[in-house]
Amino acid sequence: MSVPDPVEYTAKIGAVLDTVRRLLDSGSRADLAPLARRAVDDIVAMLEQHGDLTGDLQVRLDQAVALYARACAARPPDPEQLADWVLEAAFSGRAIAVADFATALGNAGLARMKSIVDELLRGKSEDKLAVAERLQEEIAEASGDVDGLVAILAAKPPRVDVSLKIVRVLRAAGRHSEAIAYAARVLTPQRPEKPQRAEKPQRPDKPEQKEEESISEYRERIEQLIARKEASAYREAAQCLKKLRTLHKQAGTAEEFTGYVAELVNVHRRKTRLLAELRSARIALPKG
Repeated sequence: MSVPDPVEYTAKIGAVLDTVRRLLDSGSRADLAPLARRAVDDIVAMLEQHGDLTGDLQVRLDQAVALYARACAARPPDPEQLADWVLEAAFSGRAIAVADFATALGNAGLARMKSIVDELLRGKSEDKLAVAERLQEEIAEASGDVDGLVAILAAKPPRVDVSLKIVRVLRAAGRHSEAIAYAARVLTPQRPEKPQRAEKPQRPDKPEQKEEESISEYRERIEQLIARKEASAYREAAQCLKKLRTLHKQAGTAEEFTGYVAELVNVHRRKTRLLAELRSARIALPKG
């Protein structure tokens, strides 16, 4: 099988995606979901057969999936068939977020996904367990099942980012008193008393306020780079994240950095090229 010209293919699929995007932006009444899905399937087939020829196909795939989700929301297909496609894509290793398709899936599609995922979890299929657990959480969140989502999160090993998400979920549901009580019980650190020591003068080159400002600046820069959706920008964002990790260590807030990375990965989990750059930069990513 001959290998297609990478520049030609990237330009061709890019033109297709640009057309779909323009039509969606203009509010076209046409059913664009089939075209967007064909673009997704075509890129996936290209990656499986030839790999990422230009280093940009993973980015194109993320864009194509996002456009397919928009097209489905505009003209919802059969919800159960869409549910099957989302599940197949997720279990094939593609970065699919249930929330992106929640509107098109509706109650019927989400219910079908929940039934299939729950059955897989009962069977404890090792090769699908991690994906099934992630999908279970996303389905509960997309369905508005607050109690179910809190139960799923509470069953995880204790981590700062998980506890923070529970608080956010309760607050978003208007259950402020529960959120405050949970935060006070779980997130308030219980530190043993330490013998008092003479305070050391701060080093002039690393004042605490300056570190806090730098942390804020690096976080803003990282978000700006990720928003560009370019391979080079993802690579630079990973390097900024390494510097941010150092700043947090110097400020004594390493746990806060861990929570920030977990939240970053959760928000951008569909950006496979970004995650690859983070791993290449030796940034520890949360499991699951």
